[in-house]
Amino acid sequence: MPFEIPFATMLEFASRGTNEKAQLSKRICGNIKSGNTRVIERLIYYMSELPQEHPISQMFDNNPILVPAPRSTPMVEGAHWPTRILSEHLVNSGFGNSVQNLIERISPVPKSSNFYTAESRPSCNTHYDSLLCTPPEAFVEKIILVDDVFTLGRTSCACARRLKETYPNSEVLVFAAMRTRGLITTLDEIVKPSYHIMVYNSEQDSIILPN
Repeated sequence: MPFEIPFATMLEFASRGTNEKAQLSKRICGNIKSGNTRVIERLIYYMSELPQEHPISQMFDNNPILVPAPRSTPMVEGAHWPTRILSEHLVNSGFGNSVQNLIERISPVPKSSNFYTAESRPSCNTHYDSLLCTPPEAFVEKIILVDDVFTLGRTSCACARRLKETYPNSEVLVFAAMRTRGLITTLDEIVKPSYHIMVYNSEQDSIILPN
């Protein structure tokens, strides 16, 4: 049975873009991945300007728990964790109730950015098998997995599957700062809030994404 996961992104990143905005999007992406406070706060400003009826505004209603997406390798003390930094900024700005590390990487997977084609990148099940979810100590109404960059959705999907298995009565959603647009050479707008549904097919271990 297909598994549907709501996901939202605020910015777009043209990994192969050549125009001025595409080049700027690459720098913004790098800054978000490095945990640049000024860039993250600018992102949150755009979020705060969305109308209350926007799906992203509604996503953060009802004090959700924010869960940082794990890195590609198991964490070591003191390591840089971009999605944790992003999650903390969001909560400090009123987007979410708290940050909780409910999911961790227990075995490494190759970094997706090291591969040029989708076929060569780690599969959703490869990510899924490398993850461990913390059992609940209390009921959680809404969980938002927070990622920095959303490309094929495999990491986010695997994390959401694990979270939903462990927290079956919770609403599980995904929020990423940026969405990669790998097939375009000209980027018209960087700030492009969007809310969609990705569909995971377990038989094929594949994800269907909207355009």
